[in-house]
Amino acid sequence: MDLDKLEQLERWVDRLVEQHRRMKQAKAQAEVCLQERDTEFKALNEQIRRYERERAALKDRLTKIIGRFEHLDLS
Repeated sequence: MDLDKLEQLERWVDRLVEQHRRMKQAKAQAEVCLQERDTEFKALNEQIRRYERERAALKDRLTKIIGRFEHLDLS
């Protein structure tokens, strides 16, 4: 094998190894980002459920208050 071709092959392998390293690093960063987003999603989803429970409780209380007014004889 020609020495020039061997050097080309070596450079090509070096580029592939470097590209693999960068892709591995990018994948790790993407996984961290995904985990952070998943954690944020779960927290926001729980917050929505809490707001929905609070809204339902407020609706019940307001319905009871309005019901009291409906039973008053305001004539």
